[in-house]
Amino acid sequence: MIKIDSLKISAKKNIDIKNFIVTQYRIKSVIKDFKILKKSVDAREKENIMFIYSVILSLDENEEKALIKRNKNVVSYEEKEYEYLSEEFLGRLKNSGRSSKCRILVVGMGPAGLFSSILLSEAGFDVTLIDRGKAVEDRINDVEKFWNTGKLDTSSNVQFGEGGAGTFSDGKLNTGVKDSDGRKDFILNTFVKNGAKENILYDSKPHIGTDDLRLVVTNIRKKLLENGVKILFSTKFTDIKEKGGKVTGAVLENVLNGQESVMECDKIILAIGHSSRDTFEKLYPRLDMCVKPFAMGFRVIHTQDFINRSQYGESYEDIYENLESSSYKLTYQGEERGVYTFCMCPGGYVVNASSEKNMLCVNGMSDNKRDSGYANSAVIVQIKESDLDPEDVFSGMKLQRRIEENTYKAGNGKIPVSTFENFVKDTDYESDIIFDENTTDADKAIKGEYTYTDISSIYPPFVNKDFADALLYYDRKIKNYAKSNPLIAASETRSSSPVKIIRDDNLEGSIKGIYPCGEGAGYAGGIVSAAMDGMKVAKKIIESLQDEIS
Repeated sequence: MIKIDSLKISAKKNIDIKNFIVTQYRIKSVIKDFKILKKSVDAREKENIMFIYSVILSLDENEEKALIKRNKNVVSYEEKEYEYLSEEFLGRLKNSGRSSKCRILVVGMGPAGLFSSILLSEAGFDVTLIDRGKAVEDRINDVEKFWNTGKLDTSSNVQFGEGGAGTFSDGKLNTGVKDSDGRKDFILNTFVKNGAKENILYDSKPHIGTDDLRLVVTNIRKKLLENGVKILFSTKFTDIKEKGGKVTGAVLENVLNGQESVMECDKIILAIGHSSRDTFEKLYPRLDMCVKPFAMGFRVIHTQDFINRSQYGESYEDIYENLESSSYKLTYQGEERGVYTFCMCPGGYVVNASSEKNMLCVNGMSDNKRDSGYANSAVIVQIKESDLDPEDVFSGMKLQRRIEENTYKAGNGKIPVSTFENFVKDTDYESDIIFDENTTDADKAIKGEYTYTDISSIYPPFVNKDFADALLYYDRKIKNYAKSNPLIAASETRSSSPVKIIRDDNLEGSIKGIYPCGEGAGYAGGIVSAAMDGMKVAKKIIESLQDEIS
């Protein structure tokens, strides 16, 4: 098998990549196996935008050797599959019956909870998976009811329910986490096997989309049930039962009727999300926690056509057939803190992502086709540890809540929005910029009730200033980014968890048998990194039985 790197194909027309390779490399033998490893876009020359591919293929052995000899970008390649533990060991583990006697409670059905449950169930463990929210099909109804009427279900919403907060987002799958053992490939292949499109396996910026992610999550649930996992929805984890510093069980609450029960278990994976504020409060000080820096800001909305023209050129529609809605990534370093774009959603929507009464926060969401006509991105300002009280573990969480209360009041329960021009005027920000007229159709760009209003009093002055400074700086990177007078929606407060639950080298918390895991516990920052951390915890639990069956 060989790999071809840096394969350039014009984005102007639909070109069959296999036929292109046959012609370009004068291949004579039959292509036995073929797979795209990576696809990216090179848009540096607007008149000649290229797709850049890495592919693997299998040919006649002699022809492979000849191609390697005469082409620097062709190399020998050996495909490897992810193996978190050897098949031989897993077989002995299951045959010993030891794993089936180990009762594990997984709290949270986001990526960390789902993927830890996948690995543990395949290894034969007795797994119970719970979430305070509902199954995705019921959760969709609750979320859409909230967006249409403003009536919030605090247990079933954008933050809580099957699939976690990522179910109502863009479903972005890029991550900066180093991965030498193939966990990322395992995650992406699992998504594809459960209904995601195959392009996520090779796109440089893969995404599933909210609409497709719902199907994927449902299919993963069915597979877990087939593997013997017990799944309980509308079930809230409220306390730990322990003896001698070790877990013996958990207190659970049925959120529909308020009834409590005790479940005996040997280990608990806390795959809670970053919005599980009441769980953090309940578990402190039983588990060691610390303040964690994060970032907050606003959602900035442009037309997708404006972003496409900035990235692909003014005449992109006349030249290219195959370009997707473009994204962007921008950073700015102020005097004291950084400001950066986060969770950019091409062709997406700003959505009301609230989970607590009388508080309001927003997030970004895109369907798979990214065809709303509007692009939005969080532009968030760093909240440093020095901004918080190190003696108060929840000082970051309290700040989030204050901002969300301010946001709720500013919009009288609706998403408060403003043009950037009005934001500059309302904050008395000094600028000589002459703004264009805002042309955003908020009905098409926002999911949830909204209102145009003054948003200048929501954040402390330093956030407003750094945010405005950043947008004007971005105007130099993307022409007219600020001058085009984008719509600003408040407030983006939940970029990451403001609390970290401390764990040791065995990935356990201060009570043995408790495994803080994923984004909410402070060990991940997105769908893939959270899933990877769930797999990491699952592997550690499986390895803990290795001595017992050797």
